[in-house]
Amino acid sequence: MKRAKTPAIVGILLIGTVTAAGAKVFAQGGIPACATLPNPIYLEGTTAVVPVIQHLGAKLRNINVTLLWNANGDGCTSVYHLAWQNSSQVGTVFQYYEEADPNSPNSKIVISTCNGTMGQVPDLAINDTYWTSCALSYNDLGTLGTLPPSFKEFVGPVQGLVPIVAGSYLYYSDIMVEELQDLYMCGAIGKILTFSNTSTIYDYNCIGSGMRELWVRGLGFANGAVLHGLVGAGCNSTLDAESMVSTVASATSPDTTIGYTSTEFYDENRDIIRALKVRGLNQLNAYLPDTDATSTDKINIREGRYTIQGALKLVAQVDPNEPSGVPVNPGAKKVIDWMQANPVSDPALQLPVDINQIYAQRGVVPQCAMRVTKDSDVAVFRRYRDPMPCHCSFQMLATGKTCIPGCTACTDSSTCPTGKICSHGYCE
Repeated sequence: MKRAKTPAIVGILLIGTVTAAGAKVFAQGGIPACATLPNPIYLEGTTAVVPVIQHLGAKLRNINVTLLWNANGDGCTSVYHLAWQNSSQVGTVFQYYEEADPNSPNSKIVISTCNGTMGQVPDLAINDTYWTSCALSYNDLGTLGTLPPSFKEFVGPVQGLVPIVAGSYLYYSDIMVEELQDLYMCGAIGKILTFSNTSTIYDYNCIGSGMRELWVRGLGFANGAVLHGLVGAGCNSTLDAESMVSTVASATSPDTTIGYTSTEFYDENRDIIRALKVRGLNQLNAYLPDTDATSTDKINIREGRYTIQGALKLVAQVDPNEPSGVPVNPGAKKVIDWMQANPVSDPALQLPVDINQIYAQRGVVPQCAMRVTKDSDVAVFRRYRDPMPCHCSFQMLATGKTCIPGCTACTDSSTCPTGKICSHGYCE
């Protein structure tokens, strides 16, 4: 593969965090008890998904539902808290979200906090991987190798993980998976590209991070244990998906600094970081998650060319004697139905926005827009066609374009060419 060098790009560091919809606003004043908020639903999980949760939660406040997010967890540790009713979780403060102006399509998201109780078990946990990919599982196969039979992993939208450098990084635009293997196995000793300082090769919490486990499987490793302690900046329990971005963006030595984050946070921070294209195992070319650095169409995730990706797992308690595996926790069932775009019988609980619009604008892909799927967390794909595909509508939502080649609007399948159906307003 011929690797391209890129000209210098000057990044602008922003004080605080902003979303595509505008600056986040932090509420002031007294902190309420979480239980006093309307229809609270407790969530915990991977920090990668926070942009999605913030915007979903803000929309749900408009129908008198409060999503409560425990910002102290990781994907794998959150599943452990839920499935084993573990009371050792750190922190009792939860975040919840609302729109500053519900009538504005670009409303700012107000982030508020409330006080929960020590040992609050989440209604739903969100993980980057299957539980069997978690260090808490494979390090103790005698007791934690599989989830208890009363818990189930429901499939959510698909996210990618991207290697990131500062916006001012001067040199390469792409990297091979084999080079990422060397970086995260050997640090600076691997002498990969310009990343010559082990202390600025950044990683996440080794034990609890589902994001880390998805990352290493995308690189071709069996599990994260092979990397434990080998990189000086690795196993960093203080970094989450958002702080990884700020750490890399503000690096005093950008030429030697690299990390990775989710497509959710990458999309929100393209003004201060850049993603390196990745050439996966057995590939001839390197790819971004999108068509290019200016696009947000996620086409290379949707069609399987970008290989470091995986569907979020929505973990909830179910009745083991119920074949359909319906969640027994009402709050968990509601969130799963909203995130999977399932029909909701109660008119008062209809999500006041197309969930695919939230996904398209927050860097993840709904299952209906995927053309590939995986049966595990490793980068091995098979073809997939959703019963109600949404490739055209998703691409329009993600890019803002009103005309996509090959996408024909329809009202029913009788107007579509042979072999296509009318789905989400387009012949698919």
